[in-house]
Amino acid sequence: MKQLTTPFLINLIGFQLLWPAAVLGAAHGAPQLAWWVLVAMLVLMGLTGADWKRDSGMVLAGFLVCALLEPVWLGGGFISYVDSSSEWVAPGWIWALWGGFSVSFFYCLRWLQQRPILAAVFGGVGGGLSVWMGVRLGAAEAPLGVLTLMLVYGGLWAFIVPLFAALARFLQSRSPRLDDGVGDNV
Repeated sequence: MKQLTTPFLINLIGFQLLWPAAVLGAAHGAPQLAWWVLVAMLVLMGLTGADWKRDSGMVLAGFLVCALLEPVWLGGGFISYVDSSSEWVAPGWIWALWGGFSVSFFYCLRWLQQRPILAAVFGGVGGGLSVWMGVRLGAAEAPLGVLTLMLVYGGLWAFIVPLFAALARFLQSRSPRLDDGVGDNV
């Protein structure tokens, strides 16, 4: 029987801590919390045997997608972050979310790698609900209305999640460690 690896467990816990640290931290004047969680998660994963080169590549992919998509939402007036005055560049805590989310496709979100339809549904529903909660908790505002924001976010996230899942599957197939998420050792 396969057991969960230590990097998988660290990612699972870190991923669950990252979103509240980012959103609540931003809403309460401590946006750096997201970076502390992300860095701690990545360092601990690396120290316990994760493929840090591969993981770093996926984090950078998350940053790249952040750089491409956040200006669409910000510049289009769909969202405004409470701790940012930029109309085109997302605040740092958003970048941390993108990095932590993307690397999780090797670990706690690995189950989506072979399920593109489920990944699209997960992204569409999860993206819309996530941004709604972020607005409700005070980390962002929706100048064009929350429903509009949820629909735009959900629509794009329905493509983003399968994209990250496919990229992770591709990178996983090229990695010398094919079983980082669930393995025989803890």
